[in-house]
Amino acid sequence: MILALGLAADPTFTAGLRAVHAAGIAVRPVDLPSLALRGRVRIPLGSLEDTVLSVGDETVRVGDFPAIWCRLVDVASGAPSAGLAAASAGQTEALARILEFVPGKVMNPPLREASGFTKVLHAVALGEVGGWRVPETCLTSDPAEALGFVRGCRGGAIFKGASATKTWATVFEPHHESRLPRLVHLPVLFQERISGPDVRVHVVGDRCFGELIDSPALDYRTVRGGNDYRPLVPPREITEGCARLTGHCGVPLLGVDFKIDRATGEWFFLEANSMPCFEGYDERADGAISRAIVEWLAAP
Repeated sequence: MILALGLAADPTFTAGLRAVHAAGIAVRPVDLPSLALRGRVRIPLGSLEDTVLSVGDETVRVGDFPAIWCRLVDVASGAPSAGLAAASAGQTEALARILEFVPGKVMNPPLREASGFTKVLHAVALGEVGGWRVPETCLTSDPAEALGFVRGCRGGAIFKGASATKTWATVFEPHHESRLPRLVHLPVLFQERISGPDVRVHVVGDRCFGELIDSPALDYRTVRGGNDYRPLVPPREITEGCARLTGHCGVPLLGVDFKIDRATGEWFFLEANSMPCFEGYDERADGAISRAIVEWLAAP
C-alpha cells in the first residue's frame, strides 16, 4: 500500500491518485488541510517510523508504508484562524523533516532539493550538474547595471522575480527603463531572451518524457488554446544530464524546463521543479508520466 500526502483540491494530486487506483494498487490518501483542521501528528521520541497521522477516527503509521507519494503544499496561508495557521505550518515543517528519515521510498522528500529558494543559484548550480548552458543572467538592485545588461542583450531581455515564489517572466521594453530606479528597493532577475520553443522534460527515476511547446506568448502557461504541443524524444546529452540531476538532487521526480534557440538549435536550461504539476503533460502523453510514477512507487 502507498501513503499519499497532498491536497484533495490539487489536480496533480488527484491525477496521481487516479493512476494508482487504475494500476490496482492500494493507497491511503491524507488530505493536508483536513489534517490541519481536525487532525494531529504524533512523533514518538527516537522512532520517526512510528509517527502517526490522525484525522478524525482514522490513523496511519508512517512506517507501515513501503512507499510514500508526497505533494507537501503549505496551506497555512489559507487557514481560517491564526491558531489553525500555526498548526498547519507546524505540521508541514514536521512532515518535511520526518520524510527525510522514514525507511520507505519517498517521491519526493520536500527538503532534498533546496537550491530553488533563489533562481540564480538554482539555475547555475543545477545547470552545471546537467552540463547545460543557462541564459546570460544579471541579478541586481543597481539601475545602471540593469540598464547596461539589458542593452547588451542583442536578442532582447526578460525580467522576473529572483526568489522561489512563483513569478511570470516579462519582456523588457523601452517603457520599463523609467521604472529601473525602483530596483534600489528590491533586486530583480534579468536574463537574455532566448527566442524559440520551450521543452519540458519530466524525469521519473531513470526515464524521461519530453514535450516541445511552441507558443505565441513569452510564457506558454499564460495561453489557453493557442499553444502547439508535440511529444519529443530529448537528445542523449539531455537525458544523461537529467539522470545526473535526479541523482544529485536525491529526488526521483523532476520537471526540467529548457528553451531551444530557434536560430542555432542550442538548448538552454531554465529550472528543475521537484514538485511539478504534471497532469496536463500527462494527459497529452496518454498517462505515461503517471504510470511511470506509480511503477516507481510500486517497485520493490
